[in-house]
Amino acid sequence: MSFRRTFLYVTNINTDNIEIFDLSTNAENPPSVGLFGEGLLSSPCGMAIEANTLYVVNAGGPQNVQIFDITNRTNPVPVGNFGGGDLSNPNAILLFGAYLFITNLNTSTVAVYHTGIDPHNPQKVTEFGGGELNLPNGLANFANILYISNAFDSTIEIYDITDPESPVRIGEFGDSDEITHPIGLAVFGNTLYVANFDGAHGNTISVYNIEDPENPQFVRRFGSGLLSGPTEMAIFIDLLYVVNENDNSIEVFDLSEDPRDPSHIGEFSGNLSEPFGIIVVEPLAP
Repeated sequence: MSFRRTFLYVTNINTDNIEIFDLSTNAENPPSVGLFGEGLLSSPCGMAIEANTLYVVNAGGPQNVQIFDITNRTNPVPVGNFGGGDLSNPNAILLFGAYLFITNLNTSTVAVYHTGIDPHNPQKVTEFGGGELNLPNGLANFANILYISNAFDSTIEIYDITDPESPVRIGEFGDSDEITHPIGLAVFGNTLYVANFDGAHGNTISVYNIEDPENPQFVRRFGSGLLSGPTEMAIFIDLLYVVNENDNSIEVFDLSEDPRDPSHIGEFSGNLSEPFGIIVVEPLAP
């Protein structure tokens, strides 16, 4: 049954839906087992999950967040939406405790919503980053440290989100020598991955050592010749999945031997059409 299996959801911008892949069958080359969201999504990008609730950012159309009940992982049920009128070309979304962080490309800010009272009706509590962010396009956290990619000036902004309703800027890192047009971010242990969409380092992933999370150190890049317009990333056990927006596929890398020098396993595609967001959907708790 679907609630005992692990799945991968991938958003398709071109077809305004989400494709479901079954990782429990084969995590390195998962079969496609369905699509959902038609008629409800508009240029869907990032996703976040809280228990049995899935949040999907609509970058187009209503520019809001669509909510699904995913108790049945292969048959999500729409339960509402929020953020219309508040969000401006939203893109990435991250769950931290009972808070959702959502990037606004048009205003170069991040909006914060509280989900604790009613996950199906999040309430906006603050917005931050004005004057500090520059086309924020990706989010990742390491404990209470939030990383935000600035797509325009090829940097990563650092915030302390110990108090999610009042983030405090710590600084920034990265430059055009290390990253270009960064989009997705992912953390595995004390390693941060940054997807370089295009530019001088385009079609690669930059790797940072975040043992000191407030002062990340550049290590290397990988993926050249394999990636094509990489956007968001997801990790399942020791596998890294990277979305290739330009060639409608997902690249798979093995992190088990050396997370900072991953080995390429292969790719899969299913019915992807301008994919962007990706998230692992774990089984329901027993």
